[in-house]
Amino acid sequence: MKRKFHAVLISIFFFLYALTFLPYFDILNDLTFIGPFPQPLAWVLFLNLINTVIIFIVYFKFFKPFAIRAEKKFKEERRK
Repeated sequence: MKRKFHAVLISIFFFLYALTFLPYFDILNDLTFIGPFPQPLAWVLFLNLINTVIIFIVYFKFFKPFAIRAEKKFKEERRK
């Protein structure tokens, strides 16, 4: 179950990352304004915000525990 959750998390990240390229293909590329931003910029900023949150989740779930385990292993090897 844990592997499925991680796979879903990574899939969501790549899907949202792919959506940031939609304005380049003239999708969501109108000159309407959402607040102070044009629609393409607002769309990309929103998706980048979501991607940033996902990156922090991935960092703390995968990379930080890996770094801690690697540090412990290197300390054990130095003692030998």
